[in-house]
Amino acid sequence: MDHEARASFEVRCPVHGTIPFSERERQIINHPLVQRLRCISQLGLASLVFPGATHTRFNHSLGVMHLAGRVFDQIVPTLETGGAGGDNRDYWRTVVRLAGLLHDSGHPPFSHTFEALLPNKGRLPLPRDWYRRLALTERATHEDFSVAAIHALAHESPPLLSLDEARDICALIDDSVVPTERLGGGNGTGGVYPVLKQIISGEIDADRMDYLPRDAHFAGVTYGHFDLERLIRSLASVETPHGRVMALDRSALYTYENFLMARFHMAMQVYFHKTLLAFEYYLTRAVQDGEIDFTIDGSLENLLAAREDLVTALLYRARTARWSQRIVNRQPMRRLLELHDPAYQERRDAILERLREAKIDVVHLREQRRLSTLGLEGVTPIYVQETTLGRTRNRPLHEVSGLLVRYNQVFTIENVYCDQGDYERAVAALEGVV
Repeated sequence: MDHEARASFEVRCPVHGTIPFSERERQIINHPLVQRLRCISQLGLASLVFPGATHTRFNHSLGVMHLAGRVFDQIVPTLETGGAGGDNRDYWRTVVRLAGLLHDSGHPPFSHTFEALLPNKGRLPLPRDWYRRLALTERATHEDFSVAAIHALAHESPPLLSLDEARDICALIDDSVVPTERLGGGNGTGGVYPVLKQIISGEIDADRMDYLPRDAHFAGVTYGHFDLERLIRSLASVETPHGRVMALDRSALYTYENFLMARFHMAMQVYFHKTLLAFEYYLTRAVQDGEIDFTIDGSLENLLAAREDLVTALLYRARTARWSQRIVNRQPMRRLLELHDPAYQERRDAILERLREAKIDVVHLREQRRLSTLGLEGVTPIYVQETTLGRTRNRPLHEVSGLLVRYNQVFTIENVYCDQGDYERAVAALEGVV
């Protein structure tokens, strides 16, 4: 069936052009739990550094829905449908697009800054019988809140999702949720589940395909650009003992590597920008020190009220307090050193001790991120399809891509900051150590 023909509505997107959607998708888009994302910025406080980066999770979610459908349509010819034929394909396409739309529905304000302030999973109205594992005493993630929100959509009156749809959407977002038989094998790991999950949350997923060019566009940088059309056209799927998984045509290997480097450079130049990290620290301290009274208690009603405009109003109300005033008045700390620089790693302890002895108030921030998980135990592989002399063989991407071999590691960003007024004194204190 022509899916574009069934679309009743469309919106214009500055990144992807026209995004079509159906009447049913429109009803879900208009639900308050999705509309709330208009009040959640995609990059949190990044607009204090990149003034154009005011785009929202709502824009991003529409883009991911659109690209998830496009990637699905690309790999559909290689998917077996069994006796259900097109009915299965329509169902799979529905849950893939809706997983793209709803994958960030549980995001707290200011991007990932508030993740550390979320309650334990046991506080959330989660469908506990859906999980293969659920540690109730662990801190919740935004994916947990997304699961709770999607489950709630299946209990509207009338319901916006069937229970099976809601469960399968959640399984594509969170791998601890077991999919239904219609999506997976007997243990929820086989069938088409692996490749559909890769479309939503994998190495070459619709999420990254959208946020990289979108973030680059609004931040006014070029690092996030790659050949999106070529990358999508290069995708297929192959059968493995664990179910269907994603495959990449060998001719597009360099297109993938360009995509990989776009992620790395956006992380280094935008997501972990030195000034942005400082402002994120201020915001976290403003909440932890009680300057602003803002909590996320786990209820969906509270989640609906978790909007950035409310947090910003609280910051302005507390604008004379230590941390809030630095955000309101845009007073970033000054970075002294990048301790992840090999030149300083061996002297890290001596540097920090010298600053403490000089009674200089410093902030030491350390972030660690893995660029890729391909090749790690338990991670569904992506294969590269190579055809030579009429014979096709499949090789794991993490063994074929030289760049992935080079960058498939944990990267550390470690900075030491001080107040602007203490900078010269800090420089003097480090004489002989740096």
